[in-house]
Amino acid sequence: MTGDGKVKVDVICALKDLPPMPEFGMMFKLCADYNNLEWFGTGPEETYIDKKSGARLGIYKNKVSDNMAKYLVPQECGNKVGVRYAKLTDNMGRGFIFTGDEMEFSALPYTPHELENAMHHYELPQAHYTVVRVNMRQMGIAGDDSWGALTHEEYLLPTDTELSFSFCFMGVIGEK
Repeated sequence: MTGDGKVKVDVICALKDLPPMPEFGMMFKLCADYNNLEWFGTGPEETYIDKKSGARLGIYKNKVSDNMAKYLVPQECGNKVGVRYAKLTDNMGRGFIFTGDEMEFSALPYTPHELENAMHHYELPQAHYTVVRVNMRQMGIAGDDSWGALTHEEYLLPTDTELSFSFCFMGVIGEK
């Protein structure tokens, strides 16, 4: 931690002969009041390592709930790749800023568990928090066809080496 309140996080994981991991990073639950998202990275829609060619690098803003894709069945969504910073604030401008070297980032009103256990959007619980995921990488989503094609090997996380990832976060004082 530095004198200005910045916290540096180093995540290290040694792997050996494991099946592919879906992601490598950290997940935080914040108060649902932190529902304003601004990021400098790819956008404006969700992007994944294997589905980013149509995205543009820029500064984007939306509400956390806007990152929920309108899929028929609720599922993983909202990822952004190539993120240099992401700021989550409440309506008074207070919150957190996350910085990293082209990290992956998402902010949703639901946990992965809640998404996986809902077959319809109306089965999702009322949002009580903002779920932040700061990742080195998330595996690609595949989708080459609609018959269950697997993710290409180059878009999987390596499982035979040590992975390491660093990012920082700090509080943001209200601007309003």
